[in-house]
Amino acid sequence: MPTPDQKPADLPHLRLASAVAFYVGVLVLAAIWSMLMSAGLLPILAIPKDKTLPWWLAGVGAALAIVVVTALAERHSPALRRLSAELGDLVAPVTLPRVLVLAGLSGICEEALFRGPVQQTLGLVPAALVFALLHGGLSRRYLAWSLFALLAGLCFGVLADVYASVAPAAIAHIVVNAINLRRLARAQEPPPAAGQGTEDARG
Repeated sequence: MPTPDQKPADLPHLRLASAVAFYVGVLVLAAIWSMLMSAGLLPILAIPKDKTLPWWLAGVGAALAIVVVTALAERHSPALRRLSAELGDLVAPVTLPRVLVLAGLSGICEEALFRGPVQQTLGLVPAALVFALLHGGLSRRYLAWSLFALLAGLCFGVLADVYASVAPAAIAHIVVNAINLRRLARAQEPPPAAGQGTEDARG
């Protein structure tokens, strides 16, 4: 709860600052862990190898596929719709600057850790499982979030393995989070007041 000297309008900025600090810590952990491994920082900093499909296009394509599958599943699952509402409340207000910051930080920092030293140490599937558990945990309430994170983690892991770099996975993660955060923002927008559309049209 806010202290007496905190205005409600200040709280989103405090939450955003906390998120920035958290993700910076994740990135530092990824860098330290990587430097202790024989490959060093190479898995994080490596430039993706040339493939038939450019790495950035593979990342964007995988992200769009994940978003479409998630949207279709949400349409038929009340549990997923409830989860989306809860996540929307958690990150509210979902403004464009917050979307860009949160999507960018989560995509870069989480992939640097999970598709970097975690996947290099444990392997693709165990890394995806850890990724899922840290997102939704074992709670039945957040099972849908865990399953989504597992699916996404497997896709990100394949991208990292195929291109020998975390860059395609980071791009995919950023795009997935940016689109989903904007979807949450639209879901939170109140419906227009009765007659407002007509008045706007007359104006």
